Amino acid sequence: MVVGAYYPELAGGSLQCRTLVRALHDRVRFSILTTTGERGLPRLSEVDAVPVHRVFVDARSTASKAISALDLLRQAPSLAFHHDIFHFHGFTEKMLLLLAAAKISGRRTIDKLTSVGWDDPVAIRSRPRGAALAAGVRAVDRLIAISPAMRDRCIEGGVPADRIDQIPNGVDTDRFAPVDRPAREALRARLGLPRDTTLVTFVGFWSREKGPDLLFEAWRCARLGGGFDTTLLFIGSTASDHAEVDPAVVATVRTRIEAEGLSASVLFVDRTDEVSSYLQASDVFAVPSSREGMSNAVLEAMSTGLPCVVGAIPGVSDAVIASGENGFIVPLADAEALQAVLIRLLSSEAERVAIGRQARETILGRFAIGAVADRYFTVYSQILNS
Repeated sequence: MVVGAYYPELAGGSLQCRTLVRALHDRVRFSILTTTGERGLPRLSEVDAVPVHRVFVDARSTASKAISALDLLRQAPSLAFHHDIFHFHGFTEKMLLLLAAAKISGRRTIDKLTSVGWDDPVAIRSRPRGAALAAGVRAVDRLIAISPAMRDRCIEGGVPADRIDQIPNGVDTDRFAPVDRPAREALRARLGLPRDTTLVTFVGFWSREKGPDLLFEAWRCARLGGGFDTTLLFIGSTASDHAEVDPAVVATVRTRIEAEGLSASVLFVDRTDEVSSYLQASDVFAVPSSREGMSNAVLEAMSTGLPCVVGAIPGVSDAVIASGENGFIVPLADAEALQAVLIRLLSSEAERVAIGRQARETILGRFAIGAVADRYFTVYSQILNS
């Protein structure tokens, strides 16, 4: 598998990749090739008994990119010799080199497209070297569309329908499972969270597209308007040197928190391996993103039995959530609509529980990692035998 980051680096794509590898470990021999911006990570290690090969790259340095490209080219013959399939997650410039190596050596290729508006066969054309990237995507043997919107963009981009498989992201439903009230109280005590507050949680990078500033504003107004005892928890990196973090968004929210004396009610966790525990300790989940492929964080929160509030991305949000039944979909960039849903959920524990129960059933029925892994194994088998 080729992915942009891998554990111990935390990102949605890397964690989804790791979940799939774990689910298929008894049927498929994997190794991981990933880039990293963290110099302290080893070039070769094992994660879950799977070899992980890392290539360091400083995304801000042209020279570093050139060196990493040479490193990838050096590793490509060995990778092609020892593997039957190159499975890409997303599509970036480094994958063009590996795609060429796979084609020359006769290896089969799969690409899971991760985000509508970024690496789909239409949007990818507008990126730097977009023509080459778009041609590369079209040359992959099978494309995995994680949502109906992604499948539509593949077809719009000229990919034949018989080369597209629609397979959603999957969730470890044992790890991300609801807990009862005593267990939730114990988790809050262990994690240092307020005991009696209604906890609204966000998981994601502090990019403008994820909407943490929009959520903060809607939560602040809901709290003031309804007089609720509520805490807002942000999980995700706020570091200014992280490629996906917008420092201006972070600074704006932190300034507002300080000015309004909300430091005790707005909590930050930049990095954690215990996302499942934080979700189990929460009452509401909200990520009002304007761009997604299929949010792992939302699926995990739903699996944990939380009512989720998400932004309206046609063919993505509504592929998971039926608004008002197993979660809520609000118009993009609409703080008032988001505020109204938060007030509704903060006002009624019974509704939170009912919506959360339906959310859990949705995940068990359509997004459990076991079934998702079976579908990937079928694709692997098909392309090796075609």
